[in-house]
Amino acid sequence: MKALDWINILKENVASEDLEDETLYALLNYLIDLGLIVPSQNDSLFWRGLVNDLKMEEKIPVMKTDLLGASQTELGFALPFFIRLETIKLPTLESLIGAEEKKARSKTIPKPERASDLSNLQIVKKVGRQLEPFLKAESTIVSRLIGEHTTKDDARRLFNYMFGKMGSKAQPRKWEQLSRKRHR
Repeated sequence: MKALDWINILKENVASEDLEDETLYALLNYLIDLGLIVPSQNDSLFWRGLVNDLKMEEKIPVMKTDLLGASQTELGFALPFFIRLETIKLPTLESLIGAEEKKARSKTIPKPERASDLSNLQIVKKVGRQLEPFLKAESTIVSRLIGEHTTKDDARRLFNYMFGKMGSKAQPRKWEQLSRKRHR
């Protein structure tokens, strides 16, 4: 079957319902990198271990079982965000980044200094420190997603979808005045 056929099969049977076509195409590349979908001659794709003689209704349970198994491997860490299976729980951001990265991240982030009059440069540095954990998480997860068929753009598209599914928000901060300068 062609890539478009696989995207339709994934959309109808196993993929989350809110996935857009571009994200589904990136997911298809990720499944190829995982070895679940295998490319063959003339741009055809087939599911690893499935015989073409089976009807689609017989193929879907095998595909779901394979996806469930792959989601529990280190390479398939992102699958729970994209497939709709009752037995899969979404991992947290900390579990995706890994223990070593979490330790390094907690050591490198300094506490913000108290200042009442911040210049533009200080404001930029402060915002940069606040965004640093997100940027490190993005680079770590994107680098884990990139493969032979999954490009950097595909990996970013997958990460953006994953991050939206996590629903993790930062804890609200206490309001602090940035500047006491009077505007004249």
